[in-house]
Formats: sequence, structure tokens, C-alpha cells
Amino acid sequence: MNRERTEDLKAFELRLTECVGHVRKRTFLWRVLLVIVCLLTAYAFWDLWADEVDHENYWDMLVSHKSLGACLVVLFLLYVYGILERNNAPHVITSRCRSVLQIYNMSCDDQGKLILKRRES
Repeated sequence: MNRERTEDLKAFELRLTECVGHVRKRTFLWRVLLVIVCLLTAYAFWDLWADEVDHENYWDMLVSHKSLGACLVVLFLLYVYGILERNNAPHVITSRCRSVLQIYNMSCDDQGKLILKRRES
């Protein structure tokens, strides 16, 4: 390969690793938020289970346990906001890049580093 091609490949690899790295940082923060909300929800359910009061319906139960209601609302909002897709974003980026790079007999790893494949004769 000539020098210009290798420089282009290095620039593409650098940009791809930057994009994947940036998305991974954001994904980590979303995962931490999801774990915190799930732990708070589990604690709120435990508090409900430990409660001795018999509730007539679900609405009364949520009114008496505001933390459980708040956690369920936050979990619902996270789901609507697309937290599941946000957690899967780095994998989506790398898989789409792999499918495009396959045409050029290349691939990439999970961090965005290019992998050059030998051409079959």
C-alpha cells in the first residue's frame, strides 16, 4: 500500500476508536444510572414486602409507598427514553462498521481498531 492509503486508514481508525470510546463512556454512565435505579427499586419493593399493612388496591399501595412509585416511574421513563438502545450503542456501531469494512476485506474489533485481512487468491 502506498503512503496516502495507510494515512487514510490510520485516520479512519483513529476516528472510529474516538467515536466508539466516546459512546462507551456515555454507555457506562447510563449503565450506572440503570443499576442505581434498579437497586433503589429493589429496596422499595423490599420495604413494601416488609410492611405489615394490608392495602385494598394497588393505588393505595403506591400512595403509601411513595419511593416505590417514584422508582417505577423513573424506570418507565428510562425505558421510554431508550436506555436499552443506549446501552447497546457501541455494539451497533462496531457491527455496522464490520459489515461495511467486509467489502474492503477488513474488519474491526470492539474498540474500533482496524483489522486487515489477507486477500484470498
